Amino acid sequence: MCLLIRTFAPAMLFEYIKNCCFCLKKRALMWCVFSMLSMGFGMGKNPIDGPGSSDSAFGMANWAVLILYFAVLMGMGIYFVRREKGVDDFFKGGGRIPWWAAGMSIYATMISAITYLAIPAQAYAADWTYYPMLWMALLVCVLVVRYYLPYFRRSGAASAYAILEERFNVATRLMASALFCAFMVARMALVMYLPSLALSAVTGVDICLCIVLMGLVTIAYSTMGGVEAVVWGDVLQGVILVGGAVFAALYLWANTEGGFAGAWKIAVDGDKMRLFVWSLDYRRVTFWVAILGGGIANNLISYTSDQSVIQRYMATRDERSAGRSLFLNGFMNVFVSVVFYFIGTGLYTFYKSHPESLDVGLLHTDAIFPYFMSNQMPAGVAGLLIAAVFAATMSTVSGNINSVSTVISIDFVQRLCPKITDRALLRVARWASFMSGTMGLCIALLMTTWNIASSLDYFNTVLGLLTSGLGGLFAMAVFVPRIKGKAALTGFVAGEAVVFLLFLYTDVNFFLFGGIGIVVSIFVAWLASLFINEQLEGRV
Repeated sequence: MCLLIRTFAPAMLFEYIKNCCFCLKKRALMWCVFSMLSMGFGMGKNPIDGPGSSDSAFGMANWAVLILYFAVLMGMGIYFVRREKGVDDFFKGGGRIPWWAAGMSIYATMISAITYLAIPAQAYAADWTYYPMLWMALLVCVLVVRYYLPYFRRSGAASAYAILEERFNVATRLMASALFCAFMVARMALVMYLPSLALSAVTGVDICLCIVLMGLVTIAYSTMGGVEAVVWGDVLQGVILVGGAVFAALYLWANTEGGFAGAWKIAVDGDKMRLFVWSLDYRRVTFWVAILGGGIANNLISYTSDQSVIQRYMATRDERSAGRSLFLNGFMNVFVSVVFYFIGTGLYTFYKSHPESLDVGLLHTDAIFPYFMSNQMPAGVAGLLIAAVFAATMSTVSGNINSVSTVISIDFVQRLCPKITDRALLRVARWASFMSGTMGLCIALLMTTWNIASSLDYFNTVLGLLTSGLGGLFAMAVFVPRIKGKAALTGFVAGEAVVFLLFLYTDVNFFLFGGIGIVVSIFVAWLASLFINEQLEGRV
């Protein structure tokens, strides 16, 4: 491994890549400005106007908002790269990140454009039955702060998967790291593709242009500034996300016929405010499926085995600050995310009272919110909301890029080549950031030839299939000291196999995949530990 690194990634190559990143940020910014000024969205109509044409002008005010947004992000990347003094700064921000910034960053990373577009689309098409699962984020935060956080902080490792080697063995660490990287690259592709599809469908802008625009700028500032640039970029994007969503919700409800009272009556009459489906049917999103599967299991997986989340609460000064950041994110999940459900319901009430404004030929439900932005919002505000969609995507992608970079650098390169210097490792990290982001961008471009119906359902399916085993491994590490390396691997394989079989041959709801995978992996690993005699190889 050391020979490969010396052969294919010498100092000259890393220096070239670093220079390319700085050139990329300049060219990406110039390209963004040129692209935006040469194309158009159809926006700025009155609320009761009919469907707009995607060929109409976007307006200079909207372009100014978008250009300013991208310029600020690039400036942040330049600023933070000059503050870096080593590997610890790149991976953990030197411990300088305050708890509230880390909390907002976790929220901005987890609430991608899939959520920003898909939750309103789901509430518009159905009701609020997905919302109760967000309540469980607070319960999961209590578990994480009480049990997982002290475990992680005692380790002090930049990568969460180093803990798996200390607790189990190196094979477990490398397997988990590889699976995480594959999932993150796939997630990056999905997160870039789906909002681009929605924006392209309602604005006429080429979908590949949307993907490349978001991808290049995000890769540039993530590669330059490390986790500190990512976190402060997420804070900015989180403000835009929340502010834009609140304005959109108020605008929708106020412009429904009859105002807020009229909107509430239309929503209740259409059964759009339903929260619970009291049924034991495991094939539907019932209350129990939402709480146990989507609520507890999926949140537990994200908070305890996702490097992009763990890295943020490890970047705070101490354990208390990390706990505060987690609870802030939990409260934002519960109380801020409700705004997106009000947006979805508001879209229903608005178009119910103004049916002439809805394009009946709109093919993708996920495009309903950007369709509203492009045809109904006033100039300037429309640009802010489009920037919020970009922000949601880019905050997630930047977090994923930085996390993959950390895992590749720490779990593979440093682990297999322990004598590598900090300077060389930092160059490897930037190279990994650039390559992983580029891979995600290329896969997103490839996905333009695929057909994906509901982005929210698709994402949760992939989450359950690929990461339930990771959640099981970390639960074993914290709660079941009897389970050791070989038993843990056995349980992991069994859990993943069961989940894939359920996906292929049954009608079990996708929200249950994560919970089933965790339970099966722990149970099988515990059984295997009764028959496999091995010494505990290390524990934090």
